Amino acid sequence: MASVALKPLTLQIISDSICPFCYLGYRQITLAMEAAKKEALPVDFKLRFKPFLLDPSLPTDKPLNKRTLYYGKFGKENFERMEKQMIARGKDVGINYSYDGDVRQTTESHRLIEKAFLVGGEQKQRAVVEALFAGYFENARDVGDHGFLVNCAVNAGVFGNADEALAFFKSAELKDVVTKDIGEAQKMGVQGVPFVVLNNKYAVSGAQGQDAFLSVFRKLAAEASPAITTEQGEVC
Repeated sequence: MASVALKPLTLQIISDSICPFCYLGYRQITLAMEAAKKEALPVDFKLRFKPFLLDPSLPTDKPLNKRTLYYGKFGKENFERMEKQMIARGKDVGINYSYDGDVRQTTESHRLIEKAFLVGGEQKQRAVVEALFAGYFENARDVGDHGFLVNCAVNAGVFGNADEALAFFKSAELKDVVTKDIGEAQKMGVQGVPFVVLNNKYAVSGAQGQDAFLSVFRKLAAEASPAITTEQGEVC
């Protein structure tokens, strides 16, 4: 039997490390990719993460308590309702959401995510992204803390040791790239994340569910040149 040529299917995932729907959407995407492989869809997935700042006003030099911040932003009653809904949504895809811990602006985590791709491509970048998501959303880790970021970087093999990783965070390396990429997302009209661009032609906004992503994968596998369209879902 002749082998079927696989069509490249690129996913540019614009996201932020502190966006709960970005973690949810990424998990939905990975489940949809697994389902696509079981269906033997003739596609070759290639993922790359790009940055977005959900709240540029957050400080970089000191953390803020998550609950204090969100109570002030949404109101205690509204936030607790949102929290329960998010916890339930997460359980459906194996995420144990927790809103304990601290939050701050995410330029530093985005620098690491970009560095991971430059060092080790998709594999290392996804390893870092998954460690950041799990750390922040499930283990109350601060994604702006250099100690946590160093551990993520070394464990993913982005740097050979903690000293090398810490030197990176003490430098300004890739800050200009992150800033430029965030600007590019804004020029595209991205106002909420996750925002996924597939093959530079098809856009999915929000965490729409495994079935929705799988449906898009099927369309791209079947169509030579799909029209540029955007599907809308839940975003941060």
